[in-house]
Amino acid sequence: MAEEISNDRARRRLAGAFALCSLATLTLLASHPGSSARTFADLLREEAHSVRINGLVHGALVVTLAALIVCFVLLSRRLGSGRPLVVGGLIAFCIGCGLMIASMILDGFVTPALAVRFADSGSTDNLTMARTLFILCGTIIGFLMPFGVLFQSAATLCWSVAIVKGPGLRRSIGVFGLLVGLIPIIAVPAVPSPLMTHVLLAAVVLQAIWYLALAALLSSRASWPAIVGTDGSC
Repeated sequence: MAEEISNDRARRRLAGAFALCSLATLTLLASHPGSSARTFADLLREEAHSVRINGLVHGALVVTLAALIVCFVLLSRRLGSGRPLVVGGLIAFCIGCGLMIASMILDGFVTPALAVRFADSGSTDNLTMARTLFILCGTIIGFLMPFGVLFQSAATLCWSVAIVKGPGLRRSIGVFGLLVGLIPIIAVPAVPSPLMTHVLLAAVVLQAIWYLALAALLSSRASWPAIVGTDGSC
């Protein structure tokens, strides 16, 4: 009886953690500073002016991704930590988080720091150097972010296959997770570059909604009777 109560508490705490990570992700995405710059000099001044909010938003997203890794380690125990799909999902998610964290460090810390360094420079040579560095950072981010989303989408597919085999609510959320994982895998390689940012943003939003669905699933005691064994059995 005591073990069952302890398991229920752990499950509810995990549900709360997923819900918090979901809401934090959506809030931080909505708080991400936009850009209205028309020239490169305007962009430098804009980035330099928003250096603090950039650091706060991207730093908090990094912390949220780290928290999600912990959440999915605990979820993997409940899905069966020895099942190939579950292990594969956890590995893919960690790789995806690593790529996205690297992207956020460049976008939220390195690029604004460069802007602060060069924003007040009137030298043509310095502006040329700043433009070159910005292009380099943007090019790297252009690879890190899509690959990060693709790895996280692959992880969602793996976990959703494990979840969808359950009854009732688990099946519904498993199907939703399959769609959340499959859409970016199809869309990211297919869309033209000008639309890539919108597709990646939509993929991250869908992931955050899926985390909220997992929180609802974990809140249902009937869906998670106990921590399962490594082979997937209760």
